[in-house]
Amino acid sequence: MDFTPRQIEIIEAATKLIGTKGIQNVTTKHLADEVGFSEPALYRHFSGKTEILVSVLEYFRSKMRSGLEPFLAAQTNGAAKIQQLINFQFNLFVQQPAVIMVIFAETSFQYDQQLSATVNRLLTQKKKLVMNILAEGMADGSIRSDIASEQLASIILGSMRFTVLQWRLSDFSFDLAAKGKELWQTLNLLIQPTT
Repeated sequence: MDFTPRQIEIIEAATKLIGTKGIQNVTTKHLADEVGFSEPALYRHFSGKTEILVSVLEYFRSKMRSGLEPFLAAQTNGAAKIQQLINFQFNLFVQQPAVIMVIFAETSFQYDQQLSATVNRLLTQKKKLVMNILAEGMADGSIRSDIASEQLASIILGSMRFTVLQWRLSDFSFDLAAKGKELWQTLNLLIQPTT
């Protein structure tokens, strides 16, 4: 999905507001105040709050994808790609903690069919990406093949999510990047091929 520069400005302002006020308190009025133009001007760029929130999710997904592409294309083994994925995602959250509020707002999205469908699609794509990396690692011998890639993907993504949620709920009180490295060390023990 391509966005105009003005749409990106609105999306980034919405992300910032979600991070500071929570998703329930993001209104088109607050958003218009944040970007410095009238509420009706927002509607020249988006049809409403739902489209803005869907766009926030899509924009974040595209940023993640473009950040992941270089190492996904690299000639490293599957285990190294999982490590890079964890490092990249945790470092992104450290740089832009407001994005976490968007990701963890899915319970607020459950009553909106369009937002729920978008979140479900993004989660499915993320799990598929991890499963593909795991399958690559199983093929190159860097990841054990006696556990289904779907189960390993759930363990990896679930432990990443728990770590990030704990960081967020502790008011960012610990070094997330360092915790990501510790998490990788544990996950690496779990996914290493058995001898």
